Amino acid sequence: MPSEQEPGGGSDVVDAVDATESTASAESPTGPRAEEPSFVQVGLDALPTQTAILDDDGTIVYTNEAWKEFALDNGYEDEPSMLGVNYLSVCDGGADDEPDGDSTFAATGIRSVIAGERGEFSFEYPCHSPTERRWFTMRAIRFRHADEPYVLVIHLNITDRKLSELRVEERNGQLDTLNRISVLVRDIVGSLFDVESRDELESLVCHRLADSEFFEAAWMTDLGERDDHLPVRYTAGADGWPAGAIDDVTPASTAVARARETGETVAAHAGDASAADDVETDGLLEAARERGFESYLAVPVVYRGATHGVLVVHAPATEAFSDWERAAFEVLGETVGYAISAVENRKLLYADYVTELEFGIDGAATVFAPLTAEADCEVELTGFVPLSAGAVIEYLTVHGATAEEVETVLGDSEFVEAVTVIGEFEDGCRIECSVAEDSVVNVLSDQGVKVRSARAADGELRVVAEAPADADIGTVVEAVRRVYPEADLLAKRERERETRTIEEYWEELEADLTDRQLSMLRAAYHAGFFEWPRESSGEDVAASFDIAPATFHQHMRVGLGKLLSRLFESRD
Repeated sequence: MPSEQEPGGGSDVVDAVDATESTASAESPTGPRAEEPSFVQVGLDALPTQTAILDDDGTIVYTNEAWKEFALDNGYEDEPSMLGVNYLSVCDGGADDEPDGDSTFAATGIRSVIAGERGEFSFEYPCHSPTERRWFTMRAIRFRHADEPYVLVIHLNITDRKLSELRVEERNGQLDTLNRISVLVRDIVGSLFDVESRDELESLVCHRLADSEFFEAAWMTDLGERDDHLPVRYTAGADGWPAGAIDDVTPASTAVARARETGETVAAHAGDASAADDVETDGLLEAARERGFESYLAVPVVYRGATHGVLVVHAPATEAFSDWERAAFEVLGETVGYAISAVENRKLLYADYVTELEFGIDGAATVFAPLTAEADCEVELTGFVPLSAGAVIEYLTVHGATAEEVETVLGDSEFVEAVTVIGEFEDGCRIECSVAEDSVVNVLSDQGVKVRSARAADGELRVVAEAPADADIGTVVEAVRRVYPEADLLAKRERERETRTIEEYWEELEADLTDRQLSMLRAAYHAGFFEWPRESSGEDVAASFDIAPATFHQHMRVGLGKLLSRLFESRD
């Protein structure tokens, strides 16, 4: 058995390893060094790893300096070397608080090493302090000295490695969550274009989000600039919350209002607080936290600059809605905005009754009005083509000004990107111009409203447009005034929409085309002239009529011109 140890921390086990050095030191000319630490003891003290040796009862017979320092740093009140303390008893004491915890596992493992059931035992365990998170690996290794069993116990600090592993694990978890949210969003986007109405669309989006494992509630609001509360258009999850529960919430304090104003996705989390005393608390977040929802995301539903509302999604976790998740929701918001525009346009296309709106826009913030004031002319919009980038190509007929005058004025306009003269006539010209995305045509089109006519004279623009009979006219007017603050709604009329059957349309088209032109178009179509690659050339079709290719192409151009004129002029 090991001998009783003095408080100095030495051990007959450690001293015996250095017996040769001790003998040599005693015979040294400089005299013995018996009071100095042994060679092995100095080496063990140099280790940064806490090290102890236990006898076959589990009593500590040796500890190094790292062990003592750890005891002092962690509030151990007795002798920090802990010599004579039974380590197994300490572990058993910890097991009283947690019978199946790490202390029990450690004591069982060390006893199995002492008993010779295994040569080595190790496991990882947390040992957090009030100020930091820490993890260690404990290793117990059996050895014999003087025919007595001992156990070397080492506690290796693995905090850096563990934190790195946790970061990787957390990152992988975030990526997995992001991937599943992205799949959810992609599935929702893929289902949007099967719906027939805006209500059906909003129901689909809200229910799919609220039914997922990540979110608790989802709802749509069509918050307006002048609203003093948060109107709820549709909600899913949380037993109909927040309908009726947030009437007292001031919109301006919420991330919903910021999302609507900026057009950007905004997240609100519990714990987000400003140091400024004059910043109002997010009332919606406070109401949501009463339901156990610690964060929410406000997603503007936008298409080509027009906001159709805000999608609000609530999550139980404080750390929900990472930057990557927000990016996925931005795509969802834009796609929902596009789908709403498509639904509204489809509704307008098939509506029996429409609401006719007439706007008067006075001021410099248009393309038409300044041109009529500076060039003393009249301008009529004869057609337009929306571009994917949000701009629009407008076709104008100008009376009372030369092409040169028009080019000069429009070329200086901040709203016009390019001007092309299409043709000139006695008192005017026809112009093509590319206009920035705040064109009145785009503003109305984004609201599902179709421009029927637009004329400008004496610095004022008059626009007549058609909206679905059930359209929210207040929202349309607000959208126009957001770009043109001086705009006035001059008239609003309900009228029956003029409709024509396919047969009537075809009769009108046949009346426009000569028999020869119609025959050429029909033959070219069936011969594959319009396919790519072409199945028949112009020369092939011309040969079947026994005419020159030039004659065929002339008939084709005239016939196609009449066909397209009937198509686009009837729609525009």
